[in-house]
Amino acid sequence: MKNYSIAIFGSSLRSDFDKYSDKDLLIVADDYETMENLTKIYSKDDWSISFYTYSKLKYLSENGSLFIKHLQKESKIIIDKDDRLKDILNEFIPKNNYEKDIKDCESYFDIIKTVPKTTLGYAWFCDSLFVGLRNYLVFKNAEDGIFEFSFIKLLKRLKEQRLINQSDINILRELRVVKRNYREEILDELPSLDFIKKVIPIAKGLGILESVKFVNSQKFQNIIEKSIIKRNFNPYQRLRLVEGYYCSQALNIPELKKIISNPQFYACKMKDNDFTLNLISEIKKRPTKMCLSNSGLSGKTKV
Repeated sequence: MKNYSIAIFGSSLRSDFDKYSDKDLLIVADDYETMENLTKIYSKDDWSISFYTYSKLKYLSENGSLFIKHLQKESKIIIDKDDRLKDILNEFIPKNNYEKDIKDCESYFDIIKTVPKTTLGYAWFCDSLFVGLRNYLVFKNAEDGIFEFSFIKLLKRLKEQRLINQSDINILRELRVVKRNYREEILDELPSLDFIKKVIPIAKGLGILESVKFVNSQKFQNIIEKSIIKRNFNPYQRLRLVEGYYCSQALNIPELKKIISNPQFYACKMKDNDFTLNLISEIKKRPTKMCLSNSGLSGKTKV
């Protein structure tokens, strides 16, 4: 196998690591074949894998990406021939400001202003909110010269700023649990509508969500079909909207789940309108069955 670097990073190296934390692993190589082969090997051990070419990681480092700062602060390099990864991390220089990144984070929340009334739809909302909130808080702190990546510590800082209270922290910490259950397909422990209604006022108070509308599956699908191409969504937003579309139907389509569960690899493909619409078309072709949702009987099948 060709030259490559591997590092453990993130919450697995922090004191607040628990069973709801991701086991993050970074793989860096010059070619995609090497990255794919290593991903197959390490994914068997439940690692949450991020992979980059050396050139891409170097570009991120030279352009002040906070992912590089995250690696600088919270990573343990395991394999790194010729110190290629170490050198890239050492070259990192923060941006002068992160105002544009903060605005991008704020616009991200547009995708969850409408939520399908299914159990998986509620879980999709919580997962999407967690990802967006964490990124938003990371950039807001970076604007103040504070580089923090622990969600729990980010919440504590909000409390210190008197933007939330301890009760709010307890509710928002549950988002990590929901994210874990959703991604691990622990389907008997997904969130209820009542839980979401506790989360929304906190998000409103932080200024990241003005309103959330709950609609039936068919209406949600119609909204996505009409807006996903016409609106100026970025590739990652498109991927998450297709995921929401999938969750509104609650289908079990392994090939689509693979795409949805690997946003880093597939998000770039969502720039292609045909690719995006073909995914939705594939979902629409699948038959559905009746099953129980939080709000009663729903014309969907369980994953």
